[in-house]
Amino acid sequence: MTRVAQDMEAQELIERYEAGETKFSGVSLSGTNLFGADLIGIALNGADLHDAILVFAFLSRANLKKANLVGTKLSGANLNQATLNGATLRGADLHGATLQGADLRGANITLVNLLDANLMDADLRGTDLSSANLTGACLRGANLREERRIYTANLRGATLHKVDLRGADLTGADLSKVNLSGANLRETNLRYTDLRGADLSEANLSNAFLTEANLMGANLRKAVMTNVRLERANLNEAELTGVNLQGSVMPEAKLNKAQLAQANLSLSRINRADFSRANLRDANLRESDLIDTYFARTNLTNANLSNANLTRAELSSANLVGVNLKGATMPDESIHD
Repeated sequence: MTRVAQDMEAQELIERYEAGETKFSGVSLSGTNLFGADLIGIALNGADLHDAILVFAFLSRANLKKANLVGTKLSGANLNQATLNGATLRGADLHGATLQGADLRGANITLVNLLDANLMDADLRGTDLSSANLTGACLRGANLREERRIYTANLRGATLHKVDLRGADLTGADLSKVNLSGANLRETNLRYTDLRGADLSEANLSNAFLTEANLMGANLRKAVMTNVRLERANLNEAELTGVNLQGSVMPEAKLNKAQLAQANLSLSRINRADFSRANLRDANLRESDLIDTYFARTNLTNANLSNANLTRAELSSANLVGVNLKGATMPDESIHD
């Protein structure tokens, strides 16, 4: 590996790079102005680039493994397919940067500005994104899954308002109290994810996978959740007013004290779910499977249960005022007129 002086000016780096040299590991470029520099494929692993200016720089396929990028200005930079695993980007500005296919495993991205950034297909396993601003960012196909506790993405307190995470893998990720309002989470893998207290209001979760996810106390008001999978998910005390869950699969889901007024749960499979003390006022449960479902002290006022299957369901203490049970299979397997 080519050895370089520990301290280097921007002009020297550019001249040596243009002469064909690409390996600059461990170099110190703190505070250096490299605005718009063409450094495609450069090796700056372990380099000190804190507070450097790399706005609109071309760093695609660059090696920035374990680099110090604290406070670095990278807005509009091209970091497609760059290696940033183990890098420290705390407080860096990546507004509008493109990191498509970048390797960010184990990177520290706390307090980073990723407003409108492109992180499509990026590897974010084990990345610390706590308190980062990802408003409007695109994370389609990104990998944030947990693997044997070695790589566990941390997004606690991050702002993901209207973020595009369609098809991303967030298995086991910590998203507690994260702002995902208006986010695109279609077909996203959220199995075993911690979403306690998260804001998912008006988010699109259609065809998402939320098996055994923890959504306790989450805000899902007016979210689109058609054809979602919620097997054994915890939705206790969740806010689901007006949510569209049509065609969802949620056997053994826990919805104790959940707010589901005016929710659409029609054509869904909700067998053995727990709706105890939940509010389902004016909810639509038409043609849903509710076998062995628990409705202890549930508010079903004016709910639509027509043609639903309520075989062995517990309804004895539920509020059934104004409920439409036409054609429903009752707990004793009789058909309601």
